[in-house]
Amino acid sequence: MKLESKRSLSWAVAVAVPALCTGLVHAQHSVDFQMTNEWDGGYNADIILKADPGGSTVNSWTLSWMGTPEIAYFWNCTHSEQGDRNFFENVHYNETIQPGSSVTLGFTGIGSWPPAPMDVRLNGETVMVMIEGDVVDHGDHGSHCMGDIDADGFVDGEDIALILSAWNTSDERADLDGSTIVDGADLTMALSMWGECPHDDHADDGDGHGGGDDDGHDGGDGHDDPCMGEFTKITCWGDFHGSNHNSHEDELVGGRTAITTEAMIAYNNLRAFFELPALALEDVGQWAFDEALTNNSQAWGNDLKGVGLWYAMQGAKVGWITDEAYDPQILADIQRTARLVEDEVEMTALVMDMVREFGRAGYADYLEANGMVETFINTLRMEPHYGGWMHGRTHGFRSIEGVAINHDINHLTVLSWDQMDPFMNDTFDWPQWDALDVSDSGVIEYFQS
Repeated sequence: MKLESKRSLSWAVAVAVPALCTGLVHAQHSVDFQMTNEWDGGYNADIILKADPGGSTVNSWTLSWMGTPEIAYFWNCTHSEQGDRNFFENVHYNETIQPGSSVTLGFTGIGSWPPAPMDVRLNGETVMVMIEGDVVDHGDHGSHCMGDIDADGFVDGEDIALILSAWNTSDERADLDGSTIVDGADLTMALSMWGECPHDDHADDGDGHGGGDDDGHDGGDGHDDPCMGEFTKITCWGDFHGSNHNSHEDELVGGRTAITTEAMIAYNNLRAFFELPALALEDVGQWAFDEALTNNSQAWGNDLKGVGLWYAMQGAKVGWITDEAYDPQILADIQRTARLVEDEVEMTALVMDMVREFGRAGYADYLEANGMVETFINTLRMEPHYGGWMHGRTHGFRSIEGVAINHDINHLTVLSWDQMDPFMNDTFDWPQWDALDVSDSGVIEYFQS
Protein backbone atom coordinates (compact mmCIF):
# COMPACT_ATOMS: atom_id res chain seq x y z
CA MET A 1 0.00 0.00 0.00
CA LYS A 2 1.32 3.44 -0.89
CA LEU A 3 2.06 6.06 1.70
CA GLU A 4 -0.12 9.11 1.27
CA SER A 5 1.65 12.45 1.35
CA LYS A 6 0.61 16.07 1.00
CA ARG A 7 2.70 16.14 -2.16
CA SER A 8 3.24 13.24 -4.57
CA LEU A 9 6.46 11.45 -3.64
CA SER A 10 7.80 10.03 -6.90
CA TRP A 11 10.82 7.79 -7.23
CA ALA A 12 11.15 7.36 -3.50
CA VAL A 13 11.28 4.26 -1.40
CA ALA A 14 8.21 4.99 0.68
CA VAL A 15 9.68 3.99 3.99
CA ALA A 16 10.38 6.12 7.01
CA VAL A 17 13.91 6.98 8.03
CA PRO A 18 14.81 8.22 11.49
CA ALA A 19 16.20 11.61 12.24
CA LEU A 20 19.84 10.96 13.06
CA CYS A 21 22.08 12.49 15.66
CA THR A 22 25.44 13.57 14.35
CA GLY A 23 28.36 12.64 16.52
CA LEU A 24 27.02 9.10 16.91
CA VAL A 25 29.67 7.12 18.75
CA HIS A 26 28.43 3.56 18.52
CA ALA A 27 25.33 2.28 16.80
CA GLN A 28 24.11 -0.15 19.47
CA HIS A 29 23.11 -0.40 23.13
CA SER A 30 25.94 -0.01 25.64
CA VAL A 31 26.61 -0.61 29.32
CA ASP A 32 29.29 1.15 31.35
CA PHE A 33 30.38 -0.29 34.72
CA GLN A 34 31.61 2.50 37.03
CA MET A 35 32.93 1.85 40.54
CA THR A 36 31.65 4.22 43.23
CA ASN A 37 33.24 2.66 46.33
CA GLU A 38 35.71 -0.17 47.07
CA TRP A 39 36.87 -2.14 50.11
CA ASP A 40 38.71 -5.35 50.79
CA GLY A 41 36.59 -8.11 49.23
CA GLY A 42 33.94 -6.00 47.56
CA TYR A 43 32.77 -2.78 45.94
CA ASN A 44 29.75 -0.73 44.89
CA ALA A 45 29.26 0.08 41.22
CA ASP A 46 26.81 1.84 38.93
CA ILE A 47 25.77 0.45 35.56
CA ILE A 48 24.93 3.14 33.02
CA LEU A 49 22.66 1.48 30.48
CA LYS A 50 22.41 3.53 27.28
CA ALA A 51 19.96 2.81 24.46
CA ASP A 52 21.08 2.69 20.83
CA PRO A 53 21.03 6.32 19.54
CA GLY A 54 19.86 5.10 16.13
CA GLY A 55 17.32 2.59 17.39
CA SER A 56 13.83 2.54 18.83
CA THR A 57 12.59 3.31 22.32
CA VAL A 58 13.29 0.48 24.77
CA ASN A 59 10.08 -0.40 26.62
CA SER A 60 10.79 -2.73 29.54
CA TRP A 61 14.28 -4.17 29.67
CA THR A 62 16.26 -7.10 30.96
CA LEU A 63 20.04 -6.84 31.26
CA SER A 64 21.95 -10.08 31.74
CA TRP A 65 25.46 -11.49 31.71
CA MET A 66 27.51 -14.54 32.59
CA GLY A 67 30.56 -14.57 34.87
CA THR A 68 31.59 -12.17 37.61
CA PRO A 69 30.74 -10.32 39.70
CA GLU A 70 28.72 -12.18 42.31
CA ILE A 71 25.90 -9.87 43.38
CA ALA A 72 25.26 -9.14 47.08
CA TYR A 73 22.87 -6.17 46.82
CA PHE A 74 21.26 -4.16 44.02
CA TRP A 75 19.19 -1.00 43.45
CA ASN A 76 17.09 0.69 40.73
CA CYS A 77 16.30 -2.80 39.38
CA THR A 78 15.31 -6.32 40.35
CA HIS A 79 17.82 -9.16 40.31
CA SER A 80 17.64 -12.92 39.81
CA GLU A 81 19.97 -15.75 38.85
CA GLN A 82 19.39 -18.62 36.46
CA GLY A 83 22.24 -21.07 36.28
CA ASP A 84 25.45 -19.08 35.80
CA ARG A 85 23.64 -16.03 34.43
CA ASN A 86 22.63 -12.83 36.28
CA PHE A 87 19.42 -11.06 35.26
CA PHE A 88 18.54 -7.43 36.06
CA GLU A 89 15.10 -6.10 35.16
CA ASN A 90 13.64 -2.61 35.21
CA VAL A 91 11.43 -1.23 37.94
CA HIS A 92 8.35 0.87 37.21
CA TYR A 93 10.11 4.25 37.16
CA ASN A 94 12.89 3.36 34.69
CA GLU A 95 11.26 0.89 32.32
CA THR A 96 11.47 3.20 29.28
CA ILE A 97 14.75 4.31 27.67
CA GLN A 98 14.58 6.74 24.77
CA PRO A 99 17.13 6.36 21.92
CA GLY A 100 20.45 7.84 23.05
CA SER A 101 19.26 8.20 26.66
CA SER A 102 20.35 6.15 29.65
CA VAL A 103 19.26 4.80 33.02
CA THR A 104 21.48 4.01 35.98
CA LEU A 105 21.21 0.93 38.17
CA GLY A 106 23.67 -0.34 40.73
CA PHE A 107 24.94 -3.29 42.71
CA THR A 108 27.31 -4.43 45.41
CA GLY A 109 29.78 -6.91 43.99
CA ILE A 110 31.70 -9.58 45.89
CA GLY A 111 35.34 -9.83 44.86
CA SER A 112 37.85 -7.44 43.35
CA TRP A 113 37.41 -4.66 40.81
CA PRO A 114 37.05 -4.71 37.83
CA PRO A 115 34.35 -7.29 37.07
CA ALA A 116 34.58 -9.66 34.10
CA PRO A 117 31.05 -10.00 32.69
CA MET A 118 30.67 -12.19 29.60
CA ASP A 119 27.99 -12.30 26.89
CA VAL A 120 26.31 -9.13 28.15
CA ARG A 121 22.85 -8.75 26.63
CA LEU A 122 19.96 -6.30 26.71
CA ASN A 123 16.63 -7.91 25.84
CA GLY A 124 18.57 -10.72 24.20
CA GLU A 125 20.85 -8.51 22.05
CA THR A 126 24.58 -8.30 22.72
CA VAL A 127 25.78 -4.84 23.71
CA MET A 128 28.97 -2.81 23.82
CA VAL A 129 30.58 -3.17 27.26
CA MET A 130 32.69 -0.50 28.95
CA ILE A 131 34.55 -0.38 32.25
CA GLU A 132 34.72 3.23 33.46
CA GLY A 133 34.41 4.51 29.90
CA ASP A 134 36.93 2.17 28.27
CA VAL A 135 35.49 -0.30 25.75
CA VAL A 136 36.31 -3.89 26.69
CA ASP A 137 33.88 -5.65 24.35
CA HIS A 138 32.38 -4.21 21.17
CA GLY A 139 29.54 -6.72 21.37
CA ASP A 140 28.02 -8.40 18.35
CA HIS A 141 28.30 -6.59 15.00
CA GLY A 142 27.52 -9.53 12.79
CA SER A 143 30.20 -12.07 13.74
CA HIS A 144 27.45 -14.07 15.44
CA CYS A 145 23.87 -14.59 14.40
CA MET A 146 20.50 -15.80 15.59
CA GLY A 147 20.93 -19.33 16.92
CA ASP A 148 24.65 -18.95 17.67
CA ILE A 149 24.09 -19.33 21.40
CA ASP A 150 27.69 -20.06 22.34
CA ALA A 151 28.90 -17.11 20.19
CA ASP A 152 31.52 -19.11 18.28
CA GLY A 153 30.45 -17.83 14.85
CA PHE A 154 28.57 -21.02 13.90
CA VAL A 155 25.11 -22.44 14.45
CA ASP A 156 25.94 -26.09 15.06
CA GLY A 157 25.41 -29.09 17.30
CA GLU A 158 26.70 -27.32 20.40
CA ASP A 159 24.00 -24.66 20.04
CA ILE A 160 21.32 -27.33 19.56
CA ALA A 161 22.57 -29.05 22.71
CA LEU A 162 22.25 -25.78 24.64
CA ILE A 163 18.66 -25.37 23.43
CA LEU A 164 17.80 -28.92 24.48
CA SER A 165 19.43 -28.41 27.90
CA ALA A 166 17.25 -25.32 28.42
CA TRP A 167 14.06 -27.01 27.18
CA ASN A 168 10.85 -25.72 28.80
CA THR A 169 12.73 -22.98 30.65
CA SER A 170 12.83 -19.22 30.03
CA ASP A 171 16.60 -19.18 29.40
CA GLU A 172 17.10 -15.89 27.54
CA ARG A 173 19.96 -17.21 25.42
CA ALA A 174 18.00 -20.16 24.05
CA ASP A 175 14.62 -18.41 23.79
CA LEU A 176 15.26 -17.28 20.21
CA ASP A 177 11.70 -16.21 19.41
CA GLY A 178 11.22 -14.28 22.66
CA SER A 179 8.19 -16.34 23.71
CA THR A 180 9.57 -16.75 27.29
CA ILE A 181 9.70 -20.53 26.84
CA VAL A 182 12.36 -22.63 25.08
CA ASP A 183 10.54 -25.06 22.81
CA GLY A 184 10.27 -26.49 19.32
CA ALA A 185 9.93 -23.07 17.70
CA ASP A 186 13.37 -22.07 18.98
CA LEU A 187 14.85 -25.35 17.78
CA THR A 188 13.36 -24.81 14.32
CA MET A 189 14.80 -21.28 14.16
CA ALA A 190 18.27 -22.50 15.06
CA LEU A 191 18.15 -25.28 12.47
CA SER A 192 17.11 -22.75 9.80
CA MET A 193 20.32 -20.79 10.47
CA TRP A 194 22.61 -23.85 10.44
CA GLY A 195 26.19 -23.16 9.44
CA GLU A 196 28.62 -20.26 9.59
CA CYS A 197 27.33 -16.82 10.57
CA PRO A 198 27.89 -13.79 8.29
CA HIS A 199 31.19 -12.08 9.03
CA ASP A 200 31.89 -8.48 9.96
CA ASP A 201 35.57 -7.56 9.74
CA HIS A 202 35.76 -4.15 11.39
CA ALA A 203 39.38 -3.45 10.72
CA ASP A 204 39.12 -4.28 7.02
CA ASP A 205 35.88 -4.17 5.06
CA GLY A 206 37.25 -6.56 2.47
CA ASP A 207 39.07 -3.98 0.40
CA GLY A 208 42.31 -3.67 2.34
CA HIS A 209 41.52 -0.11 3.35
CA GLY A 210 39.26 -0.57 6.35
CA GLY A 211 36.25 0.55 4.30
CA GLY A 212 38.11 3.34 2.54
CA ASP A 213 38.48 4.28 -1.10
CA ASP A 214 41.38 3.89 -3.50
CA ASP A 215 43.07 6.98 -2.11
CA GLY A 216 43.35 5.45 1.34
CA HIS A 217 40.40 7.40 2.69
CA ASP A 218 38.13 5.83 5.25
CA GLY A 219 34.71 6.83 3.98
CA GLY A 220 34.84 10.36 5.29
CA ASP A 221 34.50 9.78 9.02
CA GLY A 222 38.15 9.64 10.04
CA HIS A 223 37.91 6.15 11.57
CA ASP A 224 38.78 2.65 10.40
CA ASP A 225 36.23 1.15 12.80
CA PRO A 226 32.92 1.25 10.84
CA CYS A 227 30.99 1.76 14.08
CA MET A 228 32.91 4.87 15.14
CA GLY A 229 32.87 8.46 13.95
CA GLU A 230 30.29 11.03 12.99
CA PHE A 231 28.49 8.57 10.70
CA THR A 232 28.18 4.81 11.01
CA LYS A 233 29.10 2.62 8.03
CA ILE A 234 26.72 -0.12 7.00
CA THR A 235 29.50 -2.64 7.67
CA CYS A 236 29.10 -1.93 11.39
CA TRP A 237 26.12 -4.29 11.14
CA GLY A 238 27.87 -6.94 9.02
CA ASP A 239 29.35 -7.54 5.59
CA PHE A 240 28.70 -10.26 3.04
CA HIS A 241 30.17 -12.08 0.05
CA GLY A 242 33.63 -10.59 0.40
CA SER A 243 32.24 -7.06 0.16
CA ASN A 244 32.67 -6.59 -3.59
CA HIS A 245 32.25 -2.83 -3.70
CA ASN A 246 31.75 -2.21 -7.43
CA SER A 247 32.27 -3.65 -10.88
CA HIS A 248 35.68 -5.25 -11.53
CA GLU A 249 37.23 -4.24 -8.22
CA ASP A 250 37.02 -5.10 -4.54
CA GLU A 251 37.84 -1.50 -3.67
CA LEU A 252 36.06 1.83 -3.65
CA VAL A 253 37.41 3.52 -6.77
CA GLY A 254 36.33 6.29 -9.11
CA GLY A 255 35.03 8.50 -6.31
CA ARG A 256 32.73 5.81 -4.91
CA THR A 257 32.35 5.90 -1.12
CA ALA A 258 31.06 3.73 1.71
CA ILE A 259 27.37 3.58 2.62
CA THR A 260 26.96 5.49 5.89
CA THR A 261 24.14 6.82 8.04
CA GLU A 262 24.57 10.19 6.35
CA ALA A 263 22.29 8.70 3.68
CA MET A 264 19.50 8.48 6.25
CA ILE A 265 19.87 12.17 6.97
CA ALA A 266 19.60 12.89 3.24
CA TYR A 267 16.50 10.75 2.91
CA ASN A 268 14.92 12.17 6.04
CA ASN A 269 15.44 15.61 4.54
CA LEU A 270 13.66 14.46 1.38
CA ARG A 271 10.76 13.21 3.48
CA ALA A 272 10.60 16.56 5.28
CA PHE A 273 10.38 18.31 1.89
CA PHE A 274 7.35 16.14 1.08
CA GLU A 275 5.94 16.80 4.57
CA LEU A 276 6.26 13.15 5.57
CA PRO A 277 7.28 12.13 9.11
CA ALA A 278 10.46 10.32 10.07
CA LEU A 279 10.24 6.91 11.74
CA ALA A 280 12.77 4.55 13.32
CA LEU A 281 15.51 2.88 11.30
CA GLU A 282 14.17 -0.59 12.05
CA ASP A 283 10.83 0.38 10.50
CA VAL A 284 12.58 0.89 7.17
CA GLY A 285 14.13 -2.55 7.35
CA GLN A 286 10.88 -4.16 8.48
CA TRP A 287 9.09 -2.60 5.50
CA ALA A 288 11.62 -4.22 3.17
CA PHE A 289 11.16 -7.63 4.79
CA ASP A 290 7.37 -7.28 4.72
CA GLU A 291 7.51 -6.40 1.01
CA ALA A 292 9.73 -9.43 0.15
CA LEU A 293 12.59 -7.17 -0.95
CA THR A 294 15.21 -9.18 0.93
CA ASN A 295 17.06 -12.50 0.68
CA ASN A 296 15.51 -13.93 3.83
CA SER A 297 11.92 -13.89 4.98
CA GLN A 298 12.92 -12.95 8.53
CA ALA A 299 15.50 -10.52 9.92
CA TRP A 300 18.35 -11.74 12.11
CA GLY A 301 20.83 -9.83 14.22
CA ASN A 302 21.24 -6.29 12.88
CA ASP A 303 19.52 -6.97 9.55
CA LEU A 304 16.77 -4.40 10.10
CA LYS A 305 19.30 -1.61 10.54
CA GLY A 306 21.50 -2.53 7.58
CA VAL A 307 18.61 -3.21 5.22
CA GLY A 308 16.87 -0.04 6.37
CA LEU A 309 19.98 2.05 5.72
CA TRP A 310 20.49 0.50 2.28
CA TYR A 311 16.95 1.24 1.09
CA ALA A 312 17.07 4.72 2.64
CA MET A 313 20.17 5.42 0.53
CA GLN A 314 18.31 4.30 -2.60
CA GLY A 315 15.39 6.57 -1.79
CA ALA A 316 17.67 9.56 -1.22
CA LYS A 317 19.45 8.93 -4.53
CA VAL A 318 16.25 8.62 -6.57
CA GLY A 319 13.31 10.19 -4.76
CA TRP A 320 13.80 13.78 -5.90
CA ILE A 321 13.23 13.08 -9.64
CA THR A 322 9.85 13.97 -11.14
CA ASP A 323 7.68 11.39 -12.89
CA GLU A 324 7.83 13.31 -16.14
CA ALA A 325 11.61 13.78 -16.15
CA TYR A 326 12.54 10.22 -15.26
CA ASP A 327 15.19 8.56 -17.35
CA PRO A 328 17.67 5.98 -15.99
CA GLN A 329 20.49 8.01 -17.49
CA ILE A 330 19.87 10.81 -14.98
CA LEU A 331 21.14 8.60 -12.16
CA ALA A 332 24.32 7.82 -14.08
CA ASP A 333 24.96 11.45 -14.98
CA ILE A 334 24.42 12.91 -11.52
CA GLN A 335 26.33 10.20 -9.62
CA ARG A 336 29.25 10.35 -12.08
CA THR A 337 29.38 14.13 -11.69
CA ALA A 338 29.33 13.95 -7.88
CA ARG A 339 32.12 11.36 -7.87
CA LEU A 340 34.49 12.45 -10.64
CA VAL A 341 34.44 16.25 -11.04
CA GLU A 342 37.42 17.30 -8.93
CA ASP A 343 36.65 20.99 -8.50
CA GLU A 344 34.13 21.11 -5.64
CA VAL A 345 32.56 24.41 -6.71
CA GLU A 346 32.11 23.25 -10.30
CA MET A 347 30.83 19.84 -9.21
CA THR A 348 28.27 21.32 -6.81
CA ALA A 349 27.00 23.73 -9.46
CA LEU A 350 26.60 20.92 -12.01
CA VAL A 351 24.78 18.65 -9.56
CA MET A 352 22.39 21.38 -8.44
CA ASP A 353 21.68 22.33 -12.07
CA MET A 354 20.51 18.74 -12.65
CA VAL A 355 18.37 18.81 -9.51
CA ARG A 356 16.68 21.97 -10.77
CA GLU A 357 16.19 20.53 -14.26
CA PHE A 358 14.92 17.06 -13.34
CA GLY A 359 13.79 17.39 -9.73
CA ARG A 360 10.65 18.43 -7.92
CA ALA A 361 9.98 22.15 -8.05
CA GLY A 362 11.64 23.84 -5.11
CA TYR A 363 13.75 20.88 -3.98
CA ALA A 364 17.08 22.42 -5.02
CA ASP A 365 16.21 25.59 -3.10
CA TYR A 366 15.12 23.44 -0.14
CA LEU A 367 18.49 21.66 -0.08
CA GLU A 368 20.34 24.97 -0.12
CA ALA A 369 18.14 26.65 2.47
CA ASN A 370 18.55 23.75 4.90
CA GLY A 371 22.29 23.29 4.40
CA MET A 372 21.77 19.80 2.97
CA VAL A 373 23.56 20.09 -0.39
CA GLU A 374 26.74 18.41 0.86
CA THR A 375 24.79 15.58 2.51
CA PHE A 376 22.81 15.00 -0.70
CA ILE A 377 25.99 14.91 -2.79
CA ASN A 378 27.74 12.59 -0.34
CA THR A 379 24.82 10.17 -0.65
CA LEU A 380 25.05 10.23 -4.44
CA ARG A 381 28.69 9.13 -4.12
CA MET A 382 27.85 6.01 -2.07
CA GLU A 383 28.37 2.66 -3.82
CA PRO A 384 25.33 0.33 -3.55
CA HIS A 385 27.55 -2.77 -3.56
CA TYR A 386 29.51 -1.57 -0.53
CA GLY A 387 29.70 -4.17 2.23
CA GLY A 388 27.89 -6.80 0.19
CA TRP A 389 24.43 -5.87 1.50
CA MET A 390 23.01 -5.49 -2.01
CA HIS A 391 23.47 -9.21 -2.61
CA GLY A 392 23.76 -10.53 0.93
CA ARG A 393 20.53 -9.05 2.33
CA THR A 394 18.61 -6.79 -0.12
CA HIS A 395 18.61 -9.18 -3.10
CA GLY A 396 14.87 -9.77 -3.18
CA PHE A 397 12.96 -11.91 -5.67
CA ARG A 398 9.70 -9.99 -5.80
CA SER A 399 8.31 -10.07 -9.34
CA ILE A 400 8.00 -6.73 -11.14
CA GLU A 401 5.46 -6.83 -14.00
CA GLY A 402 6.35 -10.47 -14.58
CA VAL A 403 9.54 -9.55 -16.46
CA ALA A 404 12.03 -8.72 -13.69
CA ILE A 405 12.67 -9.03 -9.98
CA ASN A 406 13.19 -6.15 -7.59
CA HIS A 407 16.95 -6.81 -7.46
CA ASP A 408 17.09 -5.84 -11.14
CA ILE A 409 15.39 -2.53 -10.33
CA ASN A 410 17.78 -1.95 -7.43
CA HIS A 411 20.55 -1.84 -10.03
CA LEU A 412 19.21 1.52 -11.17
CA THR A 413 21.89 3.20 -9.06
CA VAL A 414 24.73 0.83 -10.03
CA LEU A 415 26.87 2.29 -12.81
CA SER A 416 29.15 0.88 -15.47
CA TRP A 417 32.89 0.72 -14.91
CA ASP A 418 33.39 4.16 -16.50
CA GLN A 419 30.19 5.36 -14.75
CA MET A 420 28.59 6.43 -18.02
CA ASP A 421 25.66 3.98 -17.96
CA PRO A 422 23.11 2.90 -15.32
CA PHE A 423 21.57 -0.53 -14.67
CA MET A 424 24.86 -2.43 -14.71
CA ASN A 425 25.55 -5.67 -12.89
CA ASP A 426 28.34 -6.17 -10.40
CA THR A 427 30.88 -8.21 -12.36
CA PHE A 428 31.12 -6.67 -15.82
CA ASP A 429 29.67 -3.84 -17.90
CA TRP A 430 26.46 -5.39 -19.09
CA PRO A 431 22.98 -3.96 -18.51
CA GLN A 432 20.42 -5.62 -16.26
CA TRP A 433 18.24 -6.26 -19.31
CA ASP A 434 15.27 -7.46 -17.27
CA ALA A 435 15.16 -4.12 -15.46
CA LEU A 436 15.08 -2.27 -18.76
CA ASP A 437 11.95 -4.22 -19.74
CA VAL A 438 9.99 -2.78 -16.81
CA SER A 439 7.82 0.21 -17.69
CA ASP A 440 8.69 3.63 -16.28
CA SER A 441 5.45 3.61 -14.30
CA GLY A 442 6.29 0.14 -12.98
CA VAL A 443 9.66 1.30 -11.71
CA ILE A 444 8.07 4.35 -10.09
CA GLU A 445 5.41 2.15 -8.49
CA TYR A 446 8.15 -0.09 -7.09
CA PHE A 447 9.94 2.80 -5.42
CA GLN A 448 6.68 4.21 -4.04
CA SER A 449 5.13 0.97 -2.77
